[in-house]
Amino acid sequence: MAATQDGAYLAHISDTVTAMAAQLDSQHETQQAILTVLNLLLETNAAQSEMLADIIRAATPEDGPSPVAEALQALAAQVQQMDETQAELITQMVALPAAIGSQFEISLRGLLPPIGATP
Repeated sequence: MAATQDGAYLAHISDTVTAMAAQLDSQHETQQAILTVLNLLLETNAAQSEMLADIIRAATPEDGPSPVAEALQALAAQVQQMDETQAELITQMVALPAAIGSQFEISLRGLLPPIGATP
């Protein structure tokens, strides 16, 4: 009878791990999509930063500071801050799979009784 219980228990564990692996695959695909979007945002911000720099150079007169140039420089600083924030977000997203795997392992230890225990 113990062999039957162990077999059922192992089948339950196998099914649980298979379902969790499928969920992790789905989460991985979602994370990859998010990373793609964030990379596109970074590329867009970089292009906008370059355009703003061109505008600032064109708006700055030779004989003194320009209020337009100052406003554009402030705007360029904000765009640069957005770039840095998005780059940090991408770094954190890249670290997520390892963190999720670690949490998954901890969860399994807490959810599944030891092998041989009655389910």
